[in-house]
Amino acid sequence: MPNQQGELRLGVIGTGCIGMEHIRNALLLPSVRVVAIADPHEPSRQTALAELQHAGVREVIALERDAEMLQLSDVDAVLVCTPNDTHHAVMRQVLASGKHCLVEKPLCTLISHCAETVALARQPGGFGGTAPLLWCGMEYRYIPAIARLIQEADQGLIGDLRMLSIREHRFPFLKKVGNWNRTNERTGGTLVEKCVHFFDLMRRILRSEPRRIFASGGQEVNHKSVDSDVLDSAYVIVDFQSGARAMLELCMFAEASKHQEEVSLVGTRGKLEAFAPSHGTKQDDESEVNFRRCLRSSKFIAEYEERELAESRARARPEVRLRLAEGRSARGRPPTSSAARSSRRTRRLTRG
Repeated sequence: MPNQQGELRLGVIGTGCIGMEHIRNALLLPSVRVVAIADPHEPSRQTALAELQHAGVREVIALERDAEMLQLSDVDAVLVCTPNDTHHAVMRQVLASGKHCLVEKPLCTLISHCAETVALARQPGGFGGTAPLLWCGMEYRYIPAIARLIQEADQGLIGDLRMLSIREHRFPFLKKVGNWNRTNERTGGTLVEKCVHFFDLMRRILRSEPRRIFASGGQEVNHKSVDSDVLDSAYVIVDFQSGARAMLELCMFAEASKHQEEVSLVGTRGKLEAFAPSHGTKQDDESEVNFRRCLRSSKFIAEYEERELAESRARARPEVRLRLAEGRSARGRPPTSSAARSSRRTRRLTRG
C-alpha cells in the first residue's frame, strides 16, 4: 500500500473531532504523511490546516468536497471521519475510486447500507485489479489491557467462556458541528453510534454470534433541553450461540468515574478483568494495575472437569429405553408391523 518511497499518503475526509484525532495519530508515524483534507465546514478545515502546519507539514491540499480528493493520484488511502448518516454516500465514492479506506464506526446507520458497502468492497478493482482494503475502525480491540484479555482468553487460560460484562461510565456526547450526534436519525442511535465498539468486543472475545438480545434504555439526564432523542443510559443482555452470555452497562452521565471502561470475563477456569482510564487521564493510578487475572484452584478445576465428563457421557446415552425384546412387546404380545419398523429405526438411531 505505501508508495515506492515506502510512504503512505493519506487523505482525511472530515476534519471534526474524530478527524483531528486521526490526523494527530498520523503525525506520530514517520512513514505516513497527510497530503490532503476535505471538509465542507470551513472552521473545521482551517483547524486541521493549522494543526498540520504547526507540526511542520506544509504541502497539504485543503478541499471542500471529498469527491475532488478522490481524484488525486498521490492519495494512497483515505480516512472517512464524517457524520454517521453520510457514510453510505461517501463510501460509495471512495470504493469506486479504488483507494484503500479506514472508515470510522459505525460503517453505516442502516443494515441495508452496510450490506451494500461490504458488497462493493468485495468487488475486484482498484490497484492492480485487486479489491482495495476496507477497515471499519474498531480500536477498542487494541486498548492494551483489553488486547491482553483477548489474548489470554484465546489461549484458553480461563477455560470455556461463560460470562462477559462490559461497563462504560463516561461523559455525555461531545458537541459537534450542527449537533448532528444528538439524534437517532443521524447517528443510528446511541447503541450504534457509541456501543458498536462493545458489541464488536463481545463477538470477538466470545467468538460466537448472538441469538437473543434483551435491552432497556432511556434519556435520563443529557440533552433534555435541546432537540435530542438519543439514549444516555442502557442495559443490554446478549445470549450467544455458544451458550455464553454478555451484558453491557452504559451510563453517559458518570464522568467522575476512575475507569471509563471495565471488562470482566469469566470462564470455567477463572476470571480476567481489564480497565481503561477515563479520558483526560494520562495514566492510571499506579497503585492499581489495568489488568487482573484470577484462576480457580486446580482441585476445583479437576472436580469440575470430572463432573462435566460424567454429565457428557450421561447425555450421550439414549434417553428412551426400548421395551421390546426378541420381537415381543413388554406385555408379551407380538408388536404390530408398524411398531416393529419403529423399533428397528430406533435401534439404528441409538447405536454408536
